[in-house]
Amino acid sequence: IFEKAGAIVLANACGPCIGQWKREDVHKGEKNSIVTSFNRNFAQRNDGNPATHAFVTSPEVVTALAFSGDLTFNPITDTLSAPDGTEFRFDAPSGAALPQQHFQVDTDSYQAPPTPEE
Repeated sequence: IFEKAGAIVLANACGPCIGQWKREDVHKGEKNSIVTSFNRNFAQRNDGNPATHAFVTSPEVVTALAFSGDLTFNPITDTLSAPDGTEFRFDAPSGAALPQQHFQVDTDSYQAPPTPEE
């Protein structure tokens, strides 16, 4: 579904984030922008192109921008057109911000750094 909308889906692994994304849509040195949910956005990190501007955002925003095909798309206020012409807006993401049972606290998980004598 994402590829039908024009998105390029990459593995959530080291390949894209070490510049191994083999892009055929942009020539090296050509200024362009990408939106990613990977956690790195410095020059040449994703595609080896020093002219690529990579913007990091949430997976939800990346998905909305992929469906819109427009970096100026605002998923809160803007609408998209379905294949039948009807307009729709994405629902806001939902879910628990924190685990309902809180984070597990385990005092045995702390390990003090070694002393100089060790």
